[in-house]
Amino acid sequence: MEKPGSILLTILRDGQRSLWDILSRWPYSIRELRETLERLHAEGWIERSGDRWVEIRLTERGREASRALVGVEDEGGACPACEGKGIRLPEAWWRRFRELTEERPLPVAEYDQGFMRPEDAVARVAFMHRMGDVADREIVLIGDDDLVSVALAVTGLPRRIVVIDVDERLGAFIERANREQGFAIEFRPLDIRRPLPPDLTQRFDVFVTDPVETVPGFELFLSRAAASLRGRYAAGYFGLTTLEASLSKWHRLQQLVLRMNFVITDVLRDFSLYPERENRWERFYASYAMMSLFHIEGHLPDRDWYRSSFFRIEAVAPPQPTILGECALSETELYFDEETLATPRAGVS
Repeated sequence: MEKPGSILLTILRDGQRSLWDILSRWPYSIRELRETLERLHAEGWIERSGDRWVEIRLTERGREASRALVGVEDEGGACPACEGKGIRLPEAWWRRFRELTEERPLPVAEYDQGFMRPEDAVARVAFMHRMGDVADREIVLIGDDDLVSVALAVTGLPRRIVVIDVDERLGAFIERANREQGFAIEFRPLDIRRPLPPDLTQRFDVFVTDPVETVPGFELFLSRAAASLRGRYAAGYFGLTTLEASLSKWHRLQQLVLRMNFVITDVLRDFSLYPERENRWERFYASYAMMSLFHIEGHLPDRDWYRSSFFRIEAVAPPQPTILGECALSETELYFDEETLATPRAGVS
């Protein structure tokens, strides 16, 4: 049996699970999960709830096969203290950030938004600081619905923080934080299909972004980020899932990273979790392509399941963006491909 199939049997070994529970543990793409479910169902290893993939369990044949499999839980999983991050969270940073972001803007489908848990945003900053990319650095954030800019400002360590985002609600929130907390975060409204203005080009030591997960969209985000950096030794950070970006897509994206004169120094798997309750994005699910793919329309998640890995890259020579001028990508080309099955359609109310 191929590895995806044996992983699925291991996940199901202790009993019936919901699709969302499986997705929260699944290391491959959503589409690959559907293919694996269909194959194992056809071969008699698993069974489901009627014609829907709402609840999945092993058949007797599957239970017999699963007994021979050793899962990660058998040998010890992630450290419960740091959840496998290897980061000690500064308590003062986390508490203040959580308080400051309680009334943050909620995600909108038009910009494919969604924010991670507060502790994960602060963990990003803690990791960046450990790598020498926070103290006395000039940092640009290309898109910031996670409000990592505020987490950076809480530390008091960066020399400069600039946010580039098309959503002016974030700008208003950041301006209020500046007034009330004495921060100096700069906000620049921009659709990144337009090039960065000259005063934001080759001005920064570090970038942070969470790009869309189509190949053209990723190339656009990374090109704008590369254009913002000064040169060799500049660093970049971005999030990327395996749920909407298969390892085949990761291969293509990593080729773009190399072409732009970066090397990947770190990949922290499943570093960030996106909370269902706090994002309040139940309305988004009706537009997700995955709902019809699994025949689970109307069955919302019973747990947090969407997560991303955290990449660090560093320039080994002056960064070379592959997109320089205006970009003519349509909304569909920017946000959607055959793997972006949990990306909302604009206009969801």
